[in-house]
Amino acid sequence: MEADGNAGFVPDPWREKREAAARRSLPKGFRPEAWRVRREFGRIPDRLPPPPFKDAEPVGEAAVRVMRALDLPREDADAALVERIWPDAAGPDVAAHARPGALRDGVLTVRVRGSAWLSELRREGPAEILPRLRRSFGEIGAACPVRSLRIVPDFG
Repeated sequence: MEADGNAGFVPDPWREKREAAARRSLPKGFRPEAWRVRREFGRIPDRLPPPPFKDAEPVGEAAVRVMRALDLPREDADAALVERIWPDAAGPDVAAHARPGALRDGVLTVRVRGSAWLSELRREGPAEILPRLRRSFGEIGAACPVRSLRIVPDFG
């Protein structure tokens, strides 16, 4: 009897070639060790990551396409997108006191409740909100239609 626990083990001559072929089929930049950690930590049952979506479309493009199919003018479609991403782009404090209004010729009207918030946003709002709006539009894969902000009191 052998002291080695591999009694009866027959090496697979094709194992290395199968593993090399599997590595070549993985997405570019994929690190198997990182996937294994995520799989074990998150209890993901699959041994390999899901394949990348070939026909995925950015949400921003899909929303504009749907709004065009509904015969809405481009500015209305863009205004609807601004309204959807406003809470993230403006931040929770600003979004609680201000809301997006009309979007005409790249100028977004922002309606603000309260004189303190109005003066604060007129002073510092455009420098803070515009870059965040552009970043939010970039995250959903759409070009930002907003070039400037017009901050007005909200009487409604």
